[in-house]
Amino acid sequence: MKKIGKLVRLYRHPVKAMRGERLENCRVDTFGLYGDRSHYFLDPSNQGKYLSADKVPALLGYSARFIGEERPDVYPDVHITSPKGKEYRWGDAQLFKELEEVAKRPVTPMRSTPLEGGRNWEDHLLIVTQSSLREIASGLGSEKLDERRFRPNLVIALDEDQPFAEDEWFGRQLRIHDVVLRVNKHCERCTYVNIDPETLEMNPAVLKTVVKRHENHFGVYASVVEPGTLTSGDEVYLL
Repeated sequence: MKKIGKLVRLYRHPVKAMRGERLENCRVDTFGLYGDRSHYFLDPSNQGKYLSADKVPALLGYSARFIGEERPDVYPDVHITSPKGKEYRWGDAQLFKELEEVAKRPVTPMRSTPLEGGRNWEDHLLIVTQSSLREIASGLGSEKLDERRFRPNLVIALDEDQPFAEDEWFGRQLRIHDVVLRVNKHCERCTYVNIDPETLEMNPAVLKTVVKRHENHFGVYASVVEPGTLTSGDEVYLL
């Protein structure tokens, strides 16, 4: 077992395709971060697929957070803040009407339970490293790049500043506090990463740089082997 870094940030997205919440600690269940992407929208105009921000970038102007007790049988209330600062609760008809106007299409709101888990794209958790983020920023001629473009759950600061060191973790396990994760595969990127999470402006150079620097891969997917609790600052070990 080798210490390779520390966990510096955790992000949970209660509503798929909306901005999430930065947490200091979070429970990890068998599906990933508790409640991550537990609420979502289906797009009947697109064969019932998930409504996503690459199709409707304005969704990222909305932020979602849980408020209330985190129970094992039902998720807490989700509170959503619109770009204009208006507060909604999940289930509010006015929210759904507004989102249909924003998306310019009918949408079907859905939510899961803790027994079902959220609707992640390909695996339980998405991990990125600060070293790899700086490499992409450098390719853009920038000192910094907002990590939220890449929708991570966990951001790791490596002890050895090696970009894309996570490529060597496939098939191996990470231990963070009492949580054990298995690293499975790359995350292949789409136009999502071009959207600035603050201004919603598009910058096609971001995806082009990811393609050029790392064959359109950024971040790695991991599945939960042993649930537990994660806290910002936890040390990360490669088993």
